[in-house]
Amino acid sequence: MPLRRLIPLTLTAALATLGASAPGAAAGYFKGEEIDSGAVKQVGGAAIARDGDGAVTYVKNEGGVDHVFVSRLVGGAFQAPVRVDTGLAGPGSAPVIAAADSGRLMVAFVNGGQVYTAVRLPAAPAFTTPQAIAPGAAPSIDLSINGGAYVSFTTSGASADVRVAHLTRNTTTFALLPDPIDIDPARDAGVGPGASRLVVSADGTAVVVWGEAGHVYARRVFDNRLSTVPQDLAISTLDGHAADPSSAVDPRINIEDDSSFAWVTFRQRFDDNLMHTVARRLVGSEFEAPVNVDGSGYGGDQAATNGVALNNRGEGLAVTGTAGKRVAVAQLHDDHFFPAVLVNQANNVNPQPVATFSNNNDGFAAWIQGNDPSVATVHAAAYDIDPAKRSVAGPQQDTEISNPDFGPVDVGAGLVLASDRAGDAAAVFVQGAPGGRRLVAAGFDRTPGRFTLSSTSRYRNLARPTLAWSEAFNLWGPLTYAVTLDGQPVGQTKSTRLELAAPVTDGEHTLSVTATDRRGQTTAVAAPGTIRVDTAAPELSFSLAGTKAAGRRLSLSTTASDVLPGSGIERVVVDFGDGSKRITARRARHVYTRNGKYTLRVSATDKAGNSTVLRRQITIKKAGKSKK
Repeated sequence: MPLRRLIPLTLTAALATLGASAPGAAAGYFKGEEIDSGAVKQVGGAAIARDGDGAVTYVKNEGGVDHVFVSRLVGGAFQAPVRVDTGLAGPGSAPVIAAADSGRLMVAFVNGGQVYTAVRLPAAPAFTTPQAIAPGAAPSIDLSINGGAYVSFTTSGASADVRVAHLTRNTTTFALLPDPIDIDPARDAGVGPGASRLVVSADGTAVVVWGEAGHVYARRVFDNRLSTVPQDLAISTLDGHAADPSSAVDPRINIEDDSSFAWVTFRQRFDDNLMHTVARRLVGSEFEAPVNVDGSGYGGDQAATNGVALNNRGEGLAVTGTAGKRVAVAQLHDDHFFPAVLVNQANNVNPQPVATFSNNNDGFAAWIQGNDPSVATVHAAAYDIDPAKRSVAGPQQDTEISNPDFGPVDVGAGLVLASDRAGDAAAVFVQGAPGGRRLVAAGFDRTPGRFTLSSTSRYRNLARPTLAWSEAFNLWGPLTYAVTLDGQPVGQTKSTRLELAAPVTDGEHTLSVTATDRRGQTTAVAAPGTIRVDTAAPELSFSLAGTKAAGRRLSLSTTASDVLPGSGIERVVVDFGDGSKRITARRARHVYTRNGKYTLRVSATDKAGNSTVLRRQITIKKAGKSKK
């Protein structure tokens, strides 16, 4: 899926608003944090699932041999790295990774000229032992949100072919499809800038793009079956300019949840003798008319790299790195690319721009910037698309995000970027000179979402009431809730409930709760609340008038009041003690039918549940006689 894949990039510093599930929520970039150090050589890929967890894979020299490692992203923090090419003595290279919810991960890499995969299923303690797929190079891997996965790669032999292997849900073994996907297996395909790229939709359908004989092709894969109608994406003309139909290279693809819709970008040479970035939309089994998305103009700059990012509904970004070291970003909204905008300053290093786009319609573009590789940094810009409008907001501020304390960014070591459904984004790259190299992760972490109090505002007769609130939305890491009463702190908890440790005085108190994430970002409860405490029993008295004799009527009158006027009396109950039905009233009349001694009971209960009970023993004489 598009949001789980990573492409070369970097991230970090401070930025402002990023809406997520809660309107108006904000978030910020954060300086890089070390994942690993030492002989880190190359970042391969990274992926983040919709639930916020994911991983990065990379190559590190260990014991004089290059090996493939993975560091999992859990709760917004990268974990201790693990080696995934265990048992393989040869050098590992070209690692790529895909992720789905609940910690499901798929890794593909090359070792000894062979493509291998390793799988981690949800709740599994580790990755599986590497599985050899076939001799090959340049793997690409993706994973459906439901668990099905595919890997494509280029074989070696008399001619290079593009092959695909498939893994069914909840299994760990890839099965190689019997036939190559090439248009003509007799000629080279998937070589160099024509290396294959693969994406998987929510329903488990894959689409593969690759270069062959100067053309870019696309083909669907249904489980273990290849589509019989591969498409040639190369064009002969665009915007009134002729294009060389045998010059298309560098295909990139992303797909919506609905497998009917995808976008492909690639580069092709035009009559200005320059390469330009072309985008084409897949609808069903056909591609729509092409569009130029590099923003350079014919006769201007040349497209050197390209990429495309989509969210689950098809909103996204197309990025182009130019020969002039500039970065052009075109926003995609409502199936329409808006004109590309140059977003970086003058530059003397290959920018290698990448992009990601979240399900909440927030996206990021990032690139490498510098006057010289010795001072290279990474910059980023955030994007927001309002699906209710046929317009786009354009990039937010160009922000340097690499960590200056870690030294220059290694321009040749790769840059990868991905995001979850809420707009949390992670970029991974290498910083530092030999002897001080670090694998670094920087991120854009949204603040906790809005939440509300669920504690009742009615009076309660609890001196230490349990306070409660809804959970603040946050995918990256646990939240700490700080609770205040009348502006004074009364406790902290990671739960959404707090039982007060000390009694609270009777009366009204203002309650507020603030959620803080692992980065110190805070969100206060949507609106402060009021808790009302009443532990005092009501004041109660009563009088009895009339003749205390059988058959004679007595009149009872009560006076009840609450210490806290705001609480108030809920009810007064009278029990005359002779087995008759109790009466809920402040005034009552009653006739005892027989003489004898009775216990009259009157109770008053306030709205907080506090009660006062008065009892009085009375003697009822026989009819005609009165009590003295």
